[in-house]
Amino acid sequence: MTHHVAQKRANTFHLYDMLANVWEWVNDWYGENYYPASPDADPQGPTSGQLRVLRGGSWKDSPSNVRVSGRVRGEPGGWSSYIGFRCVVKMGSQ
Repeated sequence: MTHHVAQKRANTFHLYDMLANVWEWVNDWYGENYYPASPDADPQGPTSGQLRVLRGGSWKDSPSNVRVSGRVRGEPGGWSSYIGFRCVVKMGSQ
């Protein structure tokens, strides 16, 4: 099941719960054959598409699917109890 943020240890970047809570929507469009031809550093994904990318795995997945490189596709606006998004706040900014 899902849990509140910061109930587990932070990673080396001081970020909590980057994996296995819910699949997280990211800004990238999904492209079936994008990654084999993408840049090695910080690939941005296709410029358009029908589906968006979700990353990280969720509480519903087996441990082998819970990984940073885990990537699935979904229809924008899709909904499920194991899909969500991350709100980020830069600490110390006004």
